[in-house]
Amino acid sequence: MIRLDKCPLCNSQNIKFWLKSNDYSTSKKDFSIYRCEGCTFTFTNPRPYEKNIGEYYLSDSYLSHTNKKKGLFNTLYQLVRKKAIKSKTNLLQKTTKTKHHLDIGCGTGEFLNACKKSGIKTVGIEPSKNARKMAIENYQLDVRENTDINQFDDNTFDSLSMWHVLEHIYDINNTVKGLSKIIKNNGYAIIAVPNHKSYDAKFYKKYWAAWDLPIHLNHFCPITVVKLFKENGFSMEKKIGMKYDSFYVSLLSNEYKSGRKQYIKGFIVGLISNILAYLNLYEFSSTIYIFKNHK
Repeated sequence: MIRLDKCPLCNSQNIKFWLKSNDYSTSKKDFSIYRCEGCTFTFTNPRPYEKNIGEYYLSDSYLSHTNKKKGLFNTLYQLVRKKAIKSKTNLLQKTTKTKHHLDIGCGTGEFLNACKKSGIKTVGIEPSKNARKMAIENYQLDVRENTDINQFDDNTFDSLSMWHVLEHIYDINNTVKGLSKIIKNNGYAIIAVPNHKSYDAKFYKKYWAAWDLPIHLNHFCPITVVKLFKENGFSMEKKIGMKYDSFYVSLLSNEYKSGRKQYIKGFIVGLISNILAYLNLYEFSSTIYIFKNHK
């Protein structure tokens, strides 16, 4: 395990234990989250070595890599994902007018395929062998195993997306700095991450499914994700709440807490979370940030 003695975002050594939670889906081990007293960033500490992190992804519940369709929960997930993919594709086209797009952590390729169908030249990165195989075989996509963004020349892409990927990244500062290089000047980065300032995070506390320890190394809120991108050459253009995520996360959180998904309770908590976010009393369970690159 790697024990950090300073904040991964601002390098402050003023870090303190904040919360203990569990890897409910795979190892069933406890992990700790620390908070930086300077910039407020929260992060998993200690964390597995990068070479060992793959074993914590070996769970049937990791739907973006398995694409399972059987069962009520998986069926609901697929229906919502289909609608979400359409919304994401529309957002990309309207916001960026992109012609060449990179999707980092493209999973089984549904979003990237929708982009390809709309006439966008696409490239994907996906370290999961099974997910990458499905993306290539099902949709004939250009999907790379290599996760090093230095494989691309500077100013290659008009836009890129990371849908629930940044929370998994070990070196966030150098990664975002690298994103700035491969995106053209005035190009866009669309970033979606869980938001621990949501009501559902407060309600479920250590059982909140979006902690997703230890594969979620970084735990963002608007202040910290904007700070990360601003210091690496980006400005935030827009922030959009992901209203479906509160329901998905609440169902999983109920299961972690009680052993059952409790669909009615999950729906109610998810709905309350969204209402309070619309009223600006809390944040949405997950948030999309649209950043513009400035060379």
